[in-house]
Amino acid sequence: MQLIKSFFNFYILSNIHVALAAFSLTKITLLSFEIDENKSPLFVFFATIISYNFIRFFKINEIDLFSMSWINKHKMVLIILNIISVSFLIGYSLTIRISALLVLVPFAFTTFFYIVPFRFKNINLRSIASLKLFLIAFTWAGITVIFPLVQNGVFIEKSIMIIFLQRFLFVLAITIPFDIRDMQDDKNQLKTMPQLFGVVKSKIIAGFALLILIIIEFLKVPFDRSNIFELIYLLTITFLFIVFSKENQNRYYTTFWIESIPIFWLLLVIL
Repeated sequence: MQLIKSFFNFYILSNIHVALAAFSLTKITLLSFEIDENKSPLFVFFATIISYNFIRFFKINEIDLFSMSWINKHKMVLIILNIISVSFLIGYSLTIRISALLVLVPFAFTTFFYIVPFRFKNINLRSIASLKLFLIAFTWAGITVIFPLVQNGVFIEKSIMIIFLQRFLFVLAITIPFDIRDMQDDKNQLKTMPQLFGVVKSKIIAGFALLILIIIEFLKVPFDRSNIFELIYLLTITFLFIVFSKENQNRYYTTFWIESIPIFWLLLVIL
C-alpha cells in the first residue's frame, strides 16, 4: 500500500499527471480533425513537465509544506525526470515544423515571464492583478489547439478560432477550483477571481464560461449533432466538480480529479 501511495505522489507531484492532461487536450484537437499522430501531443507532454517543474522551482517558497518536503526528498529523481524530458523534447523538436515552433514562441515567453520577473520592472506576469487565470487559459489553449494544427498543416480559420475560444473557456473554468483552494494562501495583490468576487460568484462565472462554450459549439460549420451531447455530458461533470470545490480543499481533489477531466474527455472521444 505504501508503495502505491509513493508512486501516486510521484505521479502527481512530478507533474506527470498535468502533462498527461495537456497531452489529452492536444490529442482531442487532432482527433477532431481526424488526424491520428502522437508527435505533437508527446511534445506538449514533455514540454508541460519541464514548464511546470520550472515554475515550481521559482516559487518553491510558496508551495505547501507537504509538497516542499516531498520535493526536497526526491530532488535527484526530479532532476533525472527533467533530463529525460528535455532529451525527448529536443528530439521531437528536430521533427517539428519551424512554423509550429514559431507558434509556440509567445506561449513560451508567457510561461517564462509568468514566474521570472522582468528586469526593468522587477515583477512577473503572475504578480499582475487578475491576470493569472487568463494567462493560464490563453497558454493552454494556444499550445493544445493552435500548435498541433499548424504542425499538421491545418489552415487556421474561423472554426479553429472557435475551438481556441472553447479551449480557453474550458481551461479557465477548471482552473477556478485551484484559485478557490488557494484563496487564503495567495497574496492579496494577486486579486484572483475568488479573492475579488468570492467563492460562489467564481463558481457561477466558471459555469457561465462552460455555458458559452456549449453555445458557440453551434457556430461550427459543419455542425456535429452527436458531438453536442458528448460535450454537454462532459461539461456537466466538469461543472459538478467545480460546484463541490472549496477553500482548503484536499490537494488531490484539484491536482488529480480536476486535472483528470481532460483525460476523461479524451477517453470519451476515443470510445
